[in-house]
Amino acid sequence: MITPNAPTGGAINMDLLADKMRRGSRFTDAEQSIVMSTASQIYASALGPGPADMRLTPVQLPENVKGILARFSL
Repeated sequence: MITPNAPTGGAINMDLLADKMRRGSRFTDAEQSIVMSTASQIYASALGPGPADMRLTPVQLPENVKGILARFSL
């Protein structure tokens, strides 16, 4: 069984799949799925969090900006 998310086995299996690609062999459907899944994980980690992972936090204004706003509110 090939598992791309395994701590060590996944990297070894990806190396085997890369060798298979270099030789010009075609991937099976399962191998194609593993390669696409792993590639999407790599791209996702490079792009940062997605909308589901993002959390909005209130903006904290610096004290000097709060002071300027306070003077204008008088």
